[in-house]
Amino acid sequence: MLSDNKLSLSELKPTQMAKVIGFTEDIIPNKILEMGIVPGVSVRLKRKAPWNGPLFLEYGKEKSAVMLRKEEANCILIKLE
Repeated sequence: MLSDNKLSLSELKPTQMAKVIGFTEDIIPNKILEMGIVPGVSVRLKRKAPWNGPLFLEYGKEKSAVMLRKEEANCILIKLE
């Protein structure tokens, strides 16, 4: 856990809502940015796959859905809404 205000996306619990506030690394995988997961976007964790599997997320006004590996979610900083 980073702090009370900042968490990584991988720490989100199912059905919780959060807003992306930044990234932990200078080099962000292009696919994350191309999907529209950028600062200011709201995300909701739909569910986590078992055994540390990927996270199923819903994000943005269009309610886009995506699955991210935990390693990718670790580099995305969020603030709970």
